[in-house]
Amino acid sequence: MTPFRSTLVLASALLLAGCQKPQQVYLAPGVQFTVCAPEDGPELFVTQEVVFQLPGGRRETALAAVENRGGTFSLVASTPLGQTLFVVKVRGAQVTVDKRIPLPGDLDPRMLPALVQFTLWPAAAVRRNLAPGLELVEDGPRRSLLRKGRTVWTVLRDGAAPPYKTLVLENPSLQLTVNIRTLEP
Repeated sequence: MTPFRSTLVLASALLLAGCQKPQQVYLAPGVQFTVCAPEDGPELFVTQEVVFQLPGGRRETALAAVENRGGTFSLVASTPLGQTLFVVKVRGAQVTVDKRIPLPGDLDPRMLPALVQFTLWPAAAVRRNLAPGLELVEDGPRRSLLRKGRTVWTVLRDGAAPPYKTLVLENPSLQLTVNIRTLEP
């Protein structure tokens, strides 16, 4: 292959990669969100304790290491004892998941970057990526995602912006509350 052809093939591949359709995920049943580019959010590296309060009073605890820098967002979820559950990465327009253990069928880790973005990214970036019929309302430390006037998710943020000291996410229809506490380095 001539140097010109090699350059043309490489340039074509890069152009095609740059034109990938942004990944769409579901933040709740029927609530679609286009994942924001990592570059649209704050640069950060944080470790957090995440406590899920599920219907019926069940609680699950996990640790999350969240990093956003250099055009890549990554989230590593692990048990409190350190076993990695999965790794989610966002590069460009694509979300990838590396599952280390079998996960419940109703758990799609691809929604987690979207929830982090709903919580931490600037409101303008989040609004650009909302599906029609969704609305982001921000009132001081509270941010709400509404569909047809009904609350889908709310987050109450406490502490310095991002990563915040604590976050409380709630989804009324799923009867789910997520309490997140930033762990000091």
